[in-house]
Amino acid sequence: MNINTLSKTTADYESSKLAVALYQTAMRTEKDGKKTYHARPIFRNKLTMENIANDILATGALEGYSAEQIVSVWKVANSAMIDRVLNGSLVDGGIGTFYARISGSFDSEQSSFDSEKNAIDIAFRSGKTVKELASQIQPVIAQGNTVKPEILSVLDVESGREDTLTPNGFLDITGKSILVTGDNDDVGLYFVNTEDESSTVKVDASKIGVNTSSRIACVVPKLASGSYKIKIVTQFARSNAPRKDSQVNTFTNTFTVL
Repeated sequence: MNINTLSKTTADYESSKLAVALYQTAMRTEKDGKKTYHARPIFRNKLTMENIANDILATGALEGYSAEQIVSVWKVANSAMIDRVLNGSLVDGGIGTFYARISGSFDSEQSSFDSEKNAIDIAFRSGKTVKELASQIQPVIAQGNTVKPEILSVLDVESGREDTLTPNGFLDITGKSILVTGDNDDVGLYFVNTEDESSTVKVDASKIGVNTSSRIACVVPKLASGSYKIKIVTQFARSNAPRKDSQVNTFTNTFTVL
């Protein structure tokens, strides 16, 4: 959504475009032997509440307010919603419903919650309005999409889990076209802190033990406690010459550092 659509009372989403890339689906073929592919959005950037507040101000929808005031109210509302959700309520935030989710397995019906095996997070389910708007978006298949990196799995070897990161432990990543290579400054393996960007850690290719197009293995750097995403930025290409522009792929799972 941009300033032009925000400024309309009834936004025209039929002309909106969503850039997507196609990836070959692992271990999936049609009955006739043909390969199948799945699509993922190409994320342009990551916006903060401050960015959205400035978008709102540009429309004139909240005349007399400052970006700081909008963000302040937003943060208070978020805190109130989080408190309700983590105490067992389903909260309808307008665009969808937020609810608590517990991951990890339990050995029996009498088992207690074990922070070493289980974790509590907040999940989201989009609402009817969002689904209706999404159905009107026109996806655009990007050119050259099949050579983009794709992370398929991430395993924290130390804990044996796929939702945890152990600093100084080993990390095993599998995927397609994920070789971290290139001279651009942004090339590397990133541990992106989803709560505090200043705590994001980048690992250069020279510090990755196993670095191939299908597998990466490295030592997890010293990370502050929090929630993280795994991101790869690379100039890898199937040809001998690297791509000029960096390609990015962020794994869908979120990882916790205790």
